[in-house]
Amino acid sequence: MAPPGISIDVAPEDVSFDMKRVVPVSVVELAAEAKHLPEKFMKSAENRPTVAHNDYCKEIPVISLKGIDTQSGRESIVAEVKRACEEWGIFQIVDHGIPADLMKRMKENTMAFFQLPLEEKVKYATKPGGFPLGYASGSHRADDDILDWRELLVHRCLPKAVRETDYKIWPAKPEEYRKILVEYSDTMNVLVVLLFGLISESLGLPVDYIKNKVGGEEAEQKMVLNYYPQCPQPDLTLGLRSHTDHGIIAVLQQENVGGLQAYKEDRDKWVTVEPIPGALVVNLGDQVQIMSNGKYCSVEHQAVVNSNDTRLSLVTFANPNAMAEMGPAPELLSETNPAKYHSYKFKEYLPIAFSKKTKRVHDALLI
Repeated sequence: MAPPGISIDVAPEDVSFDMKRVVPVSVVELAAEAKHLPEKFMKSAENRPTVAHNDYCKEIPVISLKGIDTQSGRESIVAEVKRACEEWGIFQIVDHGIPADLMKRMKENTMAFFQLPLEEKVKYATKPGGFPLGYASGSHRADDDILDWRELLVHRCLPKAVRETDYKIWPAKPEEYRKILVEYSDTMNVLVVLLFGLISESLGLPVDYIKNKVGGEEAEQKMVLNYYPQCPQPDLTLGLRSHTDHGIIAVLQQENVGGLQAYKEDRDKWVTVEPIPGALVVNLGDQVQIMSNGKYCSVEHQAVVNSNDTRLSLVTFANPNAMAEMGPAPELLSETNPAKYHSYKFKEYLPIAFSKKTKRVHDALLI
């Protein structure tokens, strides 16, 4: 992934570049034709799934936001968020205020894109070497040695100045695609700010601490839309390889097919997140772990696939502005709790991490 802030210039009509470098294979087409998993998708033995897509963990917290407008209700919710962030780094929310109709339209909108012919989808593919933006299949990196069993579409939606720049390169098909994405982006941003407040309060910080820290209205929002077709040999590959997210939080809408898995470090075990109708999954990113000085964890996660059903996930990433000053919150530090991480501008985070090549990205910032 390129560092945040890199500018791009992709036009839908410009498909003269070498598509084999950007979209080496269509996973959707492979799913319809292949009886065996192509070698390019086979993970090494230690990176293959160990828990089934539908072997659900019942312990992952599910938090209702009902009553958040009352003092007692909010205090109870903040306490639940605190426990979930300390013990899991991932939780689900219900009664979150995102209209069910909007979630349904966004899902249908996204699915309609992935069902388009390949020649239409590649009009929106990222250029080699550019910011990982637009359509990709298997990977958004042209030089990837091993591919993931997914097709994906990546958009930068906020701040609004970035959206205005990128809007013209969003898919024009299906017809309502751009309009629905804008509505979904703005609605999810309201929820993200609410979650920022709950996490801030759970750390004993002012409610607007994280919002202000990440740049306020200039904070970044990225949408990653993932489509996982049926796989002929799901035990040999992953839909999305294990990783932690580099930003603040990710909010995921998944349908009724399981596949998202989180690593429970204290048990040395992968657990599968159960799809709950209408719920959204929230997972913490590296910046929350660093900001909390290690009190909260950036959860490692992956996506597994299966041989019977396709799966769709719509992920809203809430990231700091590139120039935001990140690091442990000074208000949480003391003689007995000194800073465990360096401070940095967010745009410096990935270059530092990639140069040090630590196993976990955030470990590169350890003091």
